[in-house]
Amino acid sequence: MRSLFFLGRQPKLGLAELESLYGSDAVAPLTETVAISSLEPHEVNFARLGGSIKLTEIIDTVHFTEWRKIEKVLLEQVPALATSLDQGKIQFGLSVYNTNIDLRDIQATALRLKKAIRNRTNQSVRVIPNQAAILSTPQVIHNHLTGPRGLEIVLLKVEERIIISRTYAEQDIEAYTLRDRNRPKRDTRVGMLPPKLAQIIVNLATADLDPRHGNIVLDPFCGTGVVLQEAALMGFDIYGTDIEPRMIEYTDKNLMWLHEQPNSPVVRPLESQDDPSWRYFSLEVGDATSHTWKSDTVRAVACEGYLGQPFSAFPSPQKLAEVTNTCNKIMRGFFKNIANQIESGTRLCVALPAWHQPNGQFIHLKLLDELDDLGYNRMSFVHVRDEDLLYYRPDQVVARELLVITRK
Repeated sequence: MRSLFFLGRQPKLGLAELESLYGSDAVAPLTETVAISSLEPHEVNFARLGGSIKLTEIIDTVHFTEWRKIEKVLLEQVPALATSLDQGKIQFGLSVYNTNIDLRDIQATALRLKKAIRNRTNQSVRVIPNQAAILSTPQVIHNHLTGPRGLEIVLLKVEERIIISRTYAEQDIEAYTLRDRNRPKRDTRVGMLPPKLAQIIVNLATADLDPRHGNIVLDPFCGTGVVLQEAALMGFDIYGTDIEPRMIEYTDKNLMWLHEQPNSPVVRPLESQDDPSWRYFSLEVGDATSHTWKSDTVRAVACEGYLGQPFSAFPSPQKLAEVTNTCNKIMRGFFKNIANQIESGTRLCVALPAWHQPNGQFIHLKLLDELDDLGYNRMSFVHVRDEDLLYYRPDQVVARELLVITRK
């Protein structure tokens, strides 16, 4: 195995995303929060992943857990790794997962490694101080530990062995914040879909589709355009509809704002530079239960469906029955409508509501038992169960259940 993926707050979603993109043979769960992979780090489009926090390249595995013996291995291997870094001041960090090693021992080892790196490379070295055993994402990013003069060594304890790896990529939290909070149009009444979750939804829907081949991703409940935004950043052509004209207006403004950002993949043609009507996407007002889409252009469907009324506390049985029936009716109507408009084999990932009961169990939409009759096959994953595809906070009543299906 060549690399490790450190998964996010909902690790099962991150694992399903990896399996969807790279296949069950290329990735496998190693711990509850880490996946191991046969992929080389450079084979991974890490910026596309919403469910992975860190990607590391495996250097070695040692079959002991005594800290002094581990430090001896590090003193032999890490200075040699540092010789491949660019000239200049080296930024060095050390993160240790799943152990009870005293923080002072980690700090002392980091300082010994600093000295060894300096002696081997004849370059100055700065150690990023450990406030905890694991360096935080902001520490890794702000100190450029994945840059040409950066080096973070990651130790992961798995049973009675230690996997030694080097950080290759870290989730860019600043980029997520920018495109989440800086968009010109946001609306808390229609929910705030996190960009990371939107990425996962798109990745579960698109699977083997190549963004470079003009494949179109449809969002029939586009809201303020978060799913379309993330699909566009991946390079897909995008097409959105929503029942509310205001949401189409918001999506239009947000997607045009995205195009103007420094790292936008969208290139405006020279002949359209002064054309105020130019768009790199298609948007329409339409009720998802009855709208007719340009179906011959759609290759994948990715969306957050109708989630119903938000709740701050678990509702009464009567209220819950009312809301679940409404959600079920709307989403069943959508699945019936679009089934007649997409080709066999077209893949969909739809976030549906599921209600988190005080006993920890979930109430699901009844339509999940009707998928066969509606004309769909439910996709199954090797490493993740269907019931694990839930996105929620512990105090949240309405969860998002990710349904991955294909048209028969």
